[in-house]
This record gives sequence, structure tokens and C-alpha cells, in this order.
Amino acid sequence: MPKRTSSVQFISTIIRLDTGMRYHALPVPDDVAATFKSAGVRRLIAVINGHTCRRALQNHADGGSFLIVGGELLKTCGLKLRSTATVSLSPDPTPDALDMPEVFALVLDQDEAALARWETFTIGRQRSLLHYVSSAKQEATQIKRSWELAEKIRTHSLYGDKP
Repeated sequence: MPKRTSSVQFISTIIRLDTGMRYHALPVPDDVAATFKSAGVRRLIAVINGHTCRRALQNHADGGSFLIVGGELLKTCGLKLRSTATVSLSPDPTPDALDMPEVFALVLDQDEAALARWETFTIGRQRSLLHYVSSAKQEATQIKRSWELAEKIRTHSLYGDKP
């Protein structure tokens, strides 16, 4: 069982990482990252400018750690590229919790084969697939993505499934 750390606060500046997939990030100071890493904590509760979200502590190949922040979170927190943010991090008490969109849960309830396979996926893979559904801005798109995703799960045609 990893040690638990307490909440840590710091100021960080939004940057854009352009290697591999391009995304906005909040750098985490090395000493803060080291505290969580040594305690075996990867999933965090982040409070960014007063807005709470769940995030994973990411590591850059060139060194350094960061949190990924998407466009919607930036907008919610009133941030943009090169903005400074007040950040508070603490260990996520339920690191395996998933934020499942209601529409996807309803689709899985109606597709037993997709649900059975869904339950074999790792938490990380489930989280990744749920992001695809929940990142849709319109409900109609979430519904469409939910049905398409359930079909791909059931038919073993997800990216990475071998023919």
C-alpha cells in the first residue's frame, strides 16, 4: 500500500507540448512530482484556479512532470496559453473511479456482449474510451459515439484489436 501524501499547492504556467500529440499542460514542480511518485500516487485530485478535476501525473520523456489540461478545462478555469494558475494537488482517494457518461451506461445496459467485454478492459483503457464519448460537446454526438463504441467493443474492432 503506497504512503499517502497531503495536499500540495503551487503556481504553474500553461504551456503547449508539441512533441507527439499536441496538448496544453500544467508543469508540476520536480519536488512536488517526486513526493507523489515516491508515495506511489499517480492519480490526483487537482484544484486549478478553484475548479476540481481528476488528473494523472504525466512524465515527459525529456524529464519533468505535468498535468494535461484540455480546452474545456482551460475555459472553465479562465486560462489560456502562458496563463498562470494556482494549483492544489492531493492523492485521488478513488483512483479507479470512472466518470461514465449516462448515455454510454445506458448503451452498455442494452448490449450484453459489449458490457461483458468492457468489464475485461483495464481501468486505463476504459478511461480512454470514456473520454472519446464524454469529449463530444453535443448530446447527439455522445449518443452516436456510444453506439459506435459499443459495436466496436462487441465486434473486437477497436483500434489495437488484432484481426
